[in-house]
Amino acid sequence: MEAREVSFTYFGGACVVVQVQGYTLVFDPADHLADSDIAALGGVVVTLFTQHLDDHFHERTAMKLIDMKGSLVVGTEEVCRALASFAPSTKLLELKPRRGFRAGPLRIFAVEGRHEVPTNLYYVTWGPALLFAGDTGYVELSKLKADLAFLPAGGSQYSKPEDSARMAVELGARYVVPVHCEEGEAKRLAALLEGKASTLVPAPRTPYKLTL
Repeated sequence: MEAREVSFTYFGGACVVVQVQGYTLVFDPADHLADSDIAALGGVVVTLFTQHLDDHFHERTAMKLIDMKGSLVVGTEEVCRALASFAPSTKLLELKPRRGFRAGPLRIFAVEGRHEVPTNLYYVTWGPALLFAGDTGYVELSKLKADLAFLPAGGSQYSKPEDSARMAVELGARYVVPVHCEEGEAKRLAALLEGKASTLVPAPRTPYKLTL
């Protein structure tokens, strides 16, 4: 895969699986991935949970990703605490906001989200950059730049199309993929970003490829 190529598949809720530079990043899988989906994952697998609520985090799915793919699991303190009795400590990484780590050519940083529970957004850079925000209210992102942004357009009292449109513009995102929302909310985000970014409303379980 060329450095600027990104492939992704949306599985529902906030769950997105991204392939970039030989790595597979599994964001907020909750219970959206069947064993067959996990078995089909290629490359080096890293699983990232934005928060511990059950529409984002599921213990069984996390353990399957560790057992079947040797995945590193990255998340908030609450996520890591929930898995501490089951998972090897070498497979858990608690990531606090403004902290990061390297995965091969990727640099992955946590950004503090806005929610009723501690929430991370994940900023991934390798030359191009992407941002994943599973469910958050408005967070100032003007100091970051991302070619691709996965942004919530609804699904809770916190995330709104208007907030995500503002964050997309601050990021200078070329491509925006609405997640964690109903179809009408996704279309509302697309309308707000018309002329400012290309919005791709993803069909579940359909692979997409972009050149950033």
